Amino acid sequence: MSQTTSRKVAVIAFTANLVVCGLIGTSLLLVRSPSDPANAVPKPTTSNTPTSSTPTESESATPPSEPTAPVSTPTPTPSVDYKDVDGPGGVITKIPSGWTAKVRAGKSDAQASDPARPTSFLRYGGSQAVAQPLIEVMRNAEGNFIKQHPGYKLITLQSETWRDHEAVTWNFEFDTPDGRKHVESVYWRARQNDYVLYASALVPDWPALQKIYTTAYDAAQP
Repeated sequence: MSQTTSRKVAVIAFTANLVVCGLIGTSLLLVRSPSDPANAVPKPTTSNTPTSSTPTESESATPPSEPTAPVSTPTPTPSVDYKDVDGPGGVITKIPSGWTAKVRAGKSDAQASDPARPTSFLRYGGSQAVAQPLIEVMRNAEGNFIKQHPGYKLITLQSETWRDHEAVTWNFEFDTPDGRKHVESVYWRARQNDYVLYASALVPDWPALQKIYTTAYDAAQP
């Protein structure tokens, strides 16, 4: 073979080789299309889990409040009308309008009883003061009372000043045929007289009488 012929063969072979390589590359590109998973770009995944501290619809930012208990309305206490009264020694006070007062025989006070509960009553009056201090007078009175009434229990017997007057508060309980009684009283010395306001009721009835006694106490003069 001549040298020229050999060169032609080499050129033909080189050209053929290029064609074959180009065909192979094109085939590979066609086989690996964009839809091939190996060529796909990964996408970020989404999650249904909240990433912030904001509550979801099933949560509440504020805890539910405790149910409020119904408020019961207390039954109002019937009002009591009062009237002004005066008694022995010039004492003045107030008693319920429906009560009738009467001076006790041989005593220096008047008694006004509850018509619905005769064992509940007020006593009020006055008489000339004695030379002894008022607290000594009342201690003597307590000693005599103890001798005549069983079940006596002292609550308070003390000297005090009441409206600028020498005074004594005497509260106690004792037994009677009708039941145990509660007594609250105040004695005061004014205008050379010793005055008294005395309230007595069976123990179960005392709360009702106490309000009446308080009204009489506030209105008492002199």
